[in-house]
Amino acid sequence: MLRYATYLWPGLPQLWFEGAWSGLALAFGFGVLVNFLLLATLIWVELIAPPVLGLAWLAIGAIWVGSGIFVAWTGGLRDSSAAAQARDDLFRSALGEYLKGAWFEAESLLGKLVAQDHRDVDARLMLASLLRHTRRPLEARRQLDELQRLEKAEKWQAEIDHERQLLKLVEAALPDPLPQEQTLAPDIVQAA
Repeated sequence: MLRYATYLWPGLPQLWFEGAWSGLALAFGFGVLVNFLLLATLIWVELIAPPVLGLAWLAIGAIWVGSGIFVAWTGGLRDSSAAAQARDDLFRSALGEYLKGAWFEAESLLGKLVAQDHRDVDARLMLASLLRHTRRPLEARRQLDELQRLEKAEKWQAEIDHERQLLKLVEAALPDPLPQEQTLAPDIVQAA
């Protein structure tokens, strides 16, 4: 029940579930605007002309409804606990295969995770590491570049930098760089 209550305030779902700074800015800005309009309507009635005040309240309503539609359209309501559990199970399976050195199976599972959610930071980082282990530095670098663009990746910045350093060592150890056509990622990874 509390989960759906967060959708009643613009920006709160992004802040609550994703920790996005943009959600904080939207929620804070919306709160300031609503409070200002309440003061202008109830206390400082001479501050804003009534027709302009009516338009401002109409804009508040449009922002409120638009925010709800945007969250529903981008799939904010889709993240049920069953789906989250299924992704966690898939990630654990991929981690198990990665630790066993079963690179193909791990890559397949990680590719599925990235295809389901292209913003999955953990899966992308593990996929980049796997690609480095299998001596495919161009693909690994591409995954790290995609990862770097994600807002959630900030907490993994030290690991991303370390992975880039390890990639340089792998590239230096390769005898001849492969032509780019031979190092394309599998279709699963490219779909992400």
